[in-house]
Amino acid sequence: MGDYNPTVIRQIERVPKEVVEAFRDLSTPNVSDALERNRINGVMEGIKAMVQGVKMVGPAITVRYVPLSPAEQGTKEDIGDYLFEIAQPGDVIVIDNGGVTTYTCWGDILTFTAIKLGIAGTVIDGVFRDYDNILKMKYPIFAKGTLPRTGKDRLQIDGINVPVEVGGILVRPGDLIIGDDTGVLRVPKERAQEVLKDAKEVEEAERMIIESVKSGLTLREARQRYRYFQLQRAKT
Repeated sequence: MGDYNPTVIRQIERVPKEVVEAFRDLSTPNVSDALERNRINGVMEGIKAMVQGVKMVGPAITVRYVPLSPAEQGTKEDIGDYLFEIAQPGDVIVIDNGGVTTYTCWGDILTFTAIKLGIAGTVIDGVFRDYDNILKMKYPIFAKGTLPRTGKDRLQIDGINVPVEVGGILVRPGDLIIGDDTGVLRVPKERAQEVLKDAKEVEEAERMIIESVKSGLTLREARQRYRYFQLQRAKT
């Protein structure tokens, strides 16, 4: 058997807390429009909200799993072995399990631990189990789906706080992750301020359009007045 040496980075740069809080009032569609305006692809395709009515905003703690070689004996750790050392309250656990849907990498014990530590939620490029218990805990979890089969003896950690790919999107440790019932997004940490500004503009324009239609304007007139389509297009 070969040596097992996952890459583990314990200290990361996070998006400032005041920026995280400012994103909390914005919907993923409004933030998605702001990402489009800044020519950033941040929509994680195929990753769905599994617990409805809970929102998730926070900097990413990234985890990359790889399949365990048949020659190896036993699972080599999981994220639970590192949560107490690495994660801070408000962080989001982002797991790259290669889109595997034949075994899981998360369950109710990890969920309970995450809640105890104040983790904001979990995003998985793959599947998880113990769905009924996690629903009761109202924990924000975003994944491809659910499955009973354990990942024990089937996977091992390859890296923590390394760049990962989830839903076709590159996620780096500390990037801002936003999830709601519509879906989940990644905002690059160094672009968070400008995306926030543009998302607020989109939100305000939508509010004013609805008010204008209530007051008697046609939808076409209201959209033109508040430059709605321009706010969704990439900046020139």
